[in-house]
Amino acid sequence: MDFLKRYCLPFVVFLTGACVLIIEVVATRILSPYYGNTIFTVSSVISVVLAALSFGYYFGGKLADKYPAEKNFYTIILISGLSVILLHLLNLFLLPRLGYNLSIVSGPIISAVVLFFLPSLLLGMLSPFAIKLQELRLPKRGIGSITGEIFFWSTLGSIFGSLLAGFVLIPQFGISHIILVTGIILIILGLFPIIKFRNFWRSIFKTILFVIIGIFFVNLLSSFNKSSNIIYSYDGVYEKITIYDGEYGGKPTRFFQQDRSLSGAMFLNSDELVYDYTKYYALYKVFKPNVTNALVIGGGAYSIPKALLKDIPQVTIDVSEIEPALFELAKKYFKIKETDHIHNYVKDGRRFLNDTKKKYDLIFSDVYYSLFSVPAHFTTQEFFNIAKNKLNKNGIFIASLIGDLSRQAPSLIMSEIKTFRTVFPNSYFFAVDSPKKTGSQNIIFVGYNSDKKINLNYQKLAKYQIPIIQSLREKNINLDRFELSPYSILTDNFSPIEYLTSKILQKNFNQQKFLDGKEMLAIIDQQLRYGPRYISATGHKKVQKFLIAEMSMLTKEIKIQSFQHTSTTDGKTYRLNNIIAHLWPEKKRRIILATHYDSKKFADRDLAQPNKSVPGANDSSSGVAILLELSRALLNSSEVIPNVGVDVIFFDGEEGEENMSGNYKNWKPLGSIYFAEHLSEIYMDKKPIIGVVLDMICDRDLEIIKERSSVKNAPEQVEAFWEIGKKISSSVFKDVIGEEIHDDHTSLNQVSIPSFLVIDFKYTPFHTTEDTIDKCSSSSLEIVGNTLIKYIYSLK
Repeated sequence: MDFLKRYCLPFVVFLTGACVLIIEVVATRILSPYYGNTIFTVSSVISVVLAALSFGYYFGGKLADKYPAEKNFYTIILISGLSVILLHLLNLFLLPRLGYNLSIVSGPIISAVVLFFLPSLLLGMLSPFAIKLQELRLPKRGIGSITGEIFFWSTLGSIFGSLLAGFVLIPQFGISHIILVTGIILIILGLFPIIKFRNFWRSIFKTILFVIIGIFFVNLLSSFNKSSNIIYSYDGVYEKITIYDGEYGGKPTRFFQQDRSLSGAMFLNSDELVYDYTKYYALYKVFKPNVTNALVIGGGAYSIPKALLKDIPQVTIDVSEIEPALFELAKKYFKIKETDHIHNYVKDGRRFLNDTKKKYDLIFSDVYYSLFSVPAHFTTQEFFNIAKNKLNKNGIFIASLIGDLSRQAPSLIMSEIKTFRTVFPNSYFFAVDSPKKTGSQNIIFVGYNSDKKINLNYQKLAKYQIPIIQSLREKNINLDRFELSPYSILTDNFSPIEYLTSKILQKNFNQQKFLDGKEMLAIIDQQLRYGPRYISATGHKKVQKFLIAEMSMLTKEIKIQSFQHTSTTDGKTYRLNNIIAHLWPEKKRRIILATHYDSKKFADRDLAQPNKSVPGANDSSSGVAILLELSRALLNSSEVIPNVGVDVIFFDGEEGEENMSGNYKNWKPLGSIYFAEHLSEIYMDKKPIIGVVLDMICDRDLEIIKERSSVKNAPEQVEAFWEIGKKISSSVFKDVIGEEIHDDHTSLNQVSIPSFLVIDFKYTPFHTTEDTIDKCSSSSLEIVGNTLIKYIYSLK
């Protein structure tokens, strides 16, 4: 009897401690189908459980002092068991609705509070309650000894529960069964006083009946929640595995899903690969046509090993897949045949690469199948180094990542590209959807273990009778479009993958704007990173290269109008370049959208620093940002094509000769003057009907009034534009005529193209060192850009 008196409560807290950790470990698996197995999910679960336990310790101690009865202790256990059953019901019916409507960042903590706070709170109340009861039972033992003993057994139970969940329960049983059994154990434990103090057999019968009815009811509800097209569903060692039938592209398809992420699929009536990104395995034909051995990291539905074996029957393929059940599932559900040519290894892909003595002609990494589950150790410089070291000479490494080509920092894909190039200098990147797209898509990384450059011209690719290969040129991401200095190199020491993926997901969840002001700010920032952009500056050449690459990606109809100018101030001769891109070149009636891209060499309005260069965030970069983003949005738009063709022109030398300081007597906008004088070289048949010039239109206190010479030369056009602008923002577009300003529109008006200038000439930092990006506003950029778009579509 003394033995029971001493060890009964420690045994109970051992069991309840085990239940706490079982719930905590399983909690991550419950949330990961909706938010991924990310650091946000893990830290949210740990934080919520610890917070609940803390409150439980506090209130449990208070309650124990006030009502120190054994039946109250077991009542708390009983209620905690019922709360675990409630947790299961919430998981079945509430979480699917809650999970898909919350972000990857806020979702885990909100869901963790809803599901796990109450059970953890109740279970946390038990330890201080047990200490109080044990003190009353064993008054001669010190409170310190009793406290230490209770917490010892509770913590030991937690260790046992954690190991049991990870090594036994999750690998052998479904999450639902684990939660149900945990709840039932707590309910039975909570009913102990009834068994102890009342008719024994009658209580046993009632308890068993209650448990059977409860299990039947919950399983019945669970069956209602299952989709009829699911043919296999089970909790794997690492993720919940679901195989179901449906349609893709109008074809009957079998899908393979791990947690929330679709990681494989197979057409039921065709051998064609389902997802476009998987088809890029065929790049070996361009880079390394004689593949004899290959490694695929990440089996999934084993689509790529199956396709490789079909292409090269004698190839040896190693597959490293950490989930033990997948290879057998692939053979059962995805038509993988037994063959000596596929060797499956149940091992982490990076560990396998590190340990293997083999070298490969082709390595395809297919572990980045979703933004909800990006394994950080496959994203780092160290991993890419391991992969390169296991390639044969001229071997290739291919990886498909998910991200976007937005310039907004931080950026997963930009960081990955920068990291990848440190290991594979000879590398290539392809956008599966389109390099014009700034939304999320698959990006194919190709690292070539060779000094040989691959020519991606149409003639070289045309000989391959494979659409994916024939389209490589148009899918190629020209890195001249980007400036990578602000993006981090990812290493084993620093790889904040969950943070980077959350930024992409947040943008995806937010309503997409036709024109994104933040994206335009990022374009301004990129130009500023090139440094000063006056005519002879290094930054001037960099921004030219950037504009040519960007517009060449958007349209094939691009012209570089080069000319020389001899300076009247220093006698030097400079080469300037107007960049002209034609959107919808087939249209005869055309308008010009123009800005300049050079910046001022001397801050002549900055009395303190007159010899320093002007950053040109507003005066230079803002017009470029709007026209680039507007061009991309127009060409990607599913809206009706406008009635007019659009010529986007980036004028060079608008700031005049670079050594000109505060004396504007001899100032001339060099690029637009040359363009006007050689108009017939660009327009042989018919002049454009309108010209719109943008200059200084991103400042935070934007106020745009009508420029006097614009009203004189293009009165109808100015009136129509301002009417649209006032509807979008009456605080920005003012129905006031201001002073006359000479700018690039002046040259266009002189050759009888009715043109007007959109400018905030009250912007005080222009031609000073204070013309920086902090003076710019994404809202201002969107207002001007949207006005311009509506104006274009209003033209008949």
